[in-house]
Amino acid sequence: MSGGAMGERFITRRAGLFTVTAMAMGLAVGTAVAGDPPKYWAVTGVATDDVLNMRDVPHGDSRKLAGIPPDARGLKNFGCLRPEPSLDRWMEMTEDERRNAKLEWCRVEYRGRQGWVAARFLKPDAGAR
Repeated sequence: MSGGAMGERFITRRAGLFTVTAMAMGLAVGTAVAGDPPKYWAVTGVATDDVLNMRDVPHGDSRKLAGIPPDARGLKNFGCLRPEPSLDRWMEMTEDERRNAKLEWCRVEYRGRQGWVAARFLKPDAGAR
């Protein structure tokens, strides 16, 4: 294959990947807008003697950045997602890893720190600024 044809194939493939990525981002934004997500969260479902772990990436085994009290309010919402591993990775995962991979995570800010928390421990906080 000539250098020109190979270069065109690379550019076409890259353009296709860009288009798919842009479409996926558009769908994610459309979903967020349609649901009108809250601007702020309050912590829920965390025991009074425990904390909600804020993590550096949306995964339960990632590095803990902070512990958020169980009665915390006013966590600024930066959006939520449900990470989806590739099929190859999914096939290698344990049942526990698969269960964790299905969880929704939200990026929040609490007391000037940003990180990821499990969405199941959040509820809309309408009373926050």
